[in-house]
Amino acid sequence: MKVAGYLHDLGKLAVPTEILEKPGSLSYEDFSIVRSHTYYTYRTLENIAEFDIINNWASFHHERMDGRGYPFHLKKQDLSLGSRIMALADVFTALSEDRPYRKGMSPDRAMKIIEEMANNSSLDKNILSLLRDHFDEINTCRTYAQEAARKEYKDFEEIILNL
Repeated sequence: MKVAGYLHDLGKLAVPTEILEKPGSLSYEDFSIVRSHTYYTYRTLENIAEFDIINNWASFHHERMDGRGYPFHLKKQDLSLGSRIMALADVFTALSEDRPYRKGMSPDRAMKIIEEMANNSSLDKNILSLLRDHFDEINTCRTYAQEAARKEYKDFEEIILNL
């Protein structure tokens, strides 16, 4: 799961930085390009035989239980437990963390949206129940990881700028 978490947005390397870091809302065309990242993740990892399970977990994080997700419009019965965990975790972090175009939401607001998504069959209600039961621990880990990643990025940026 940890490796899949590291690789789930690998396909964003194929998305122009100008789109990923755009401060305003995306055009339909830009959003379509961003959505392609899961397909590129899948295609990149599918050639590594040992990564079959990791590939599914990483590549299907935008699939939804009702088949309205992407890139393959898979439904609940086609999604492994790991893929369903990754989908909910991705939504949770996307809502909670700062983005170039908005500040992260409060935990209460993020949970309200996730609950709505689970109620409309987008996310797995059982995974939501686990998130609720362990929310403080999970949110603390998420916050720590975000802060660590931000520091590593700044350190890396400083090294590059000083070359």
